Amino acid sequence: MLKIFFITSLLTFSFLTQASKADNYVYGGPKIIYYDVEESDLQSVANDLVALGFSTAKVEANTAGLGFDIGIGTAMNDSWDVEAGFAYLGEFELTATMTGPAETMTVTSSAITFPVGAKYKLGDSENNVYFKGGAHYWRQNSNIDTTLGSVNMWGTGLDPMFGVGAQYGDLVLSYEHYSFSGVGAGAGVGAGGMSSLSLVYKKEF
Repeated sequence: MLKIFFITSLLTFSFLTQASKADNYVYGGPKIIYYDVEESDLQSVANDLVALGFSTAKVEANTAGLGFDIGIGTAMNDSWDVEAGFAYLGEFELTATMTGPAETMTVTSSAITFPVGAKYKLGDSENNVYFKGGAHYWRQNSNIDTTLGSVNMWGTGLDPMFGVGAQYGDLVLSYEHYSFSGVGAGAGVGAGGMSSLSLVYKKEF
């Protein structure tokens, strides 16, 4: 799947280089990230901690963070754009409280992703609403290190992403969802993935 992603990325950038300069643009701006964490994800991490030898374990997590994205795109025609970029998906934090022995640990991890997608627009190049779909290659890494051992909190994969948004002039407001299939509690987030609200600045070149 990773090979397919990189082939798709190369084709995307090939389109970008072949398109006329008037059709190309860059974009970037802040994101508010929402982590779709379920209680079962946290309980799975707690079970891993108990398996190390603790009597009990309770795990809590933040549900939102701040990030950003940057990217490049091109208009293939009046209705379709192709985009490729990089997104920092904020800082995810887990706090684990254990007894027998008593111990409290906090671990943070920051996910990054490289999304590639196609965007269908309703409107013109400066004022429109759109739907976006594609794939993203993501990575997240951290560990919970305790006196009795470590629980590895990792995740990496290639999964779908989609979004909707609206553009007015050079500003774009969007909602996007990044799936994290197969992660489970490995990265603490779970298969629900992450969602975001973004306000980005778009500039043609």
